[in-house]
Amino acid sequence: MEDLLETASRCPHCRASIRPGAPWCTLCHADLRPAPEPEPAPAPVVRPVDPLTAPAALLGLPAQAGAEPTWPCTTCGAANPIAATACTACGAGFLAGLRDEAPLLEIPGVGDLTKMSRAQRLGIAFGAVVAFIVLMTLLSLLLG
Repeated sequence: MEDLLETASRCPHCRASIRPGAPWCTLCHADLRPAPEPEPAPAPVVRPVDPLTAPAALLGLPAQAGAEPTWPCTTCGAANPIAATACTACGAGFLAGLRDEAPLLEIPGVGDLTKMSRAQRLGIAFGAVVAFIVLMTLLSLLLG
């Protein structure tokens, strides 16, 4: 019995006898394992800089003090303040010059809907609804 007491050590929390190398105390359940070594801090993540949205100083460009952002007019090329919805020089609307380049809403076989009158657009919509109803009726009769 004395050999067991000589080889046993004491719990630092409750002073109970424990076996050498025991992972926890059987009386107070204190963790007796050595504390893990702290993990090294992760290296900072370096994200690439987006040249379109990054500040000028971050890109190494001289910052324009007091300069407000502008948008270029597609018709005359004049610089306009962001708050303006039409060009201050020629009066054209924002992106108005792009409308002449390509149709905004063109349906094959019908044409550009933006150049049609309201009555023509309504007639096309009505025709599409009638064609859909006829198609659904035919399908229900065939599969019905």
